[in-house]
Amino acid sequence: MKLTGITNGVSGFFTDVFNFFKGRAILGVDIGTASIKIAEISEKSGTLNLTNYGILETKDYLNHPNKAIQTSSLPIEERETADLLKMLLVEMKTKTNLAIASIPSFASFGTVIDMPLMSRDETAKAVTFQAPQYIPMPVAETLVDWFKVDEFTGDSRQKFQHIFVIGISKKLIQKYKDMFREAGLRLVSLEFDTLATTRALIDDGDDETIIVDIGAEETEIFIASKGHLEYVGGTDYSGIHLTQSVARSLGITTLRAEELKRRRGLSSEGPESELSTLTIPFLDVIIQEVNHVKEVYHRRYGREVKKVMLVGGGANLIGIEKYFVRQTGLIEAQPNIFRKVSYQLNLEPTLRRLTNEFPTAVGLAERYFA
Repeated sequence: MKLTGITNGVSGFFTDVFNFFKGRAILGVDIGTASIKIAEISEKSGTLNLTNYGILETKDYLNHPNKAIQTSSLPIEERETADLLKMLLVEMKTKTNLAIASIPSFASFGTVIDMPLMSRDETAKAVTFQAPQYIPMPVAETLVDWFKVDEFTGDSRQKFQHIFVIGISKKLIQKYKDMFREAGLRLVSLEFDTLATTRALIDDGDDETIIVDIGAEETEIFIASKGHLEYVGGTDYSGIHLTQSVARSLGITTLRAEELKRRRGLSSEGPESELSTLTIPFLDVIIQEVNHVKEVYHRRYGREVKKVMLVGGGANLIGIEKYFVRQTGLIEAQPNIFRKVSYQLNLEPTLRRLTNEFPTAVGLAERYFA
């Protein structure tokens, strides 16, 4: 395998048959903490079409954290995950076995470093030399990739560049290859999940937007501009913390609490208005981290974040967008994963959930046809 730095904001950790064979359909596979999402996208006459999609969720993690598919402290289990993939594929009846998968941010490492502006080859050598200073993984066990974010002029009028550096364990890559092979899939590429999400949500003309991806046990907070990922942060506070708070306070099961949370959200009316009071403190912790990431970005790039966009399962909470806008003072940016991908009209009733929960899977598939 040969790793290369890529300057267009599209990065892949390895390529199998990617450069030698192009099918007419691809599976974008997003393996998260408590779910696996697959978007099957085909291309015809230059148009991308969502031809199939599926989601397999586990609720066991609500009561038993060790039942999650993977977390920052719980490595992914190859055999169990391969079995889950098989189950979902059988249910979906997919027409291709080619797949691109995401690596979650908590299972990898990404950071932005500054260095003088130089040629691509010189930059690659400099990244190889400097990466061990920033990536907290043994060099021999890590694959490193990079891409240039932008250029800027320093105080001495010297030209510099921001370089986004990504590191991932070689063992984890091998695990993904093995479990996809076990599931009967031909894995053609892996990609950092926030890169795929950015591709699905942010266009070349979009202003600086902070994207808050509220997952089951992790919330990824990252900033994108003009179609490029520029900064990554996050917090351990997430959907499960909201659910557990509701369960403890109301003396109900976590499954019932999850149902109430999704149904009532931040509604302040009716007999379940207490839900809003219970969930807001945890949302405020996430918002505090959003503001921190925004401030760090401003100090680093000298640019202001203008918009906030919410995705992930936690973004299905009714009223959450208005609350984030009110607390951050940012403009709400509506996620739309169907800007470049068409869909069947019978999917209209599920568009909100698809848009919130499938940007990574769709972004992965879009990369294949780029």
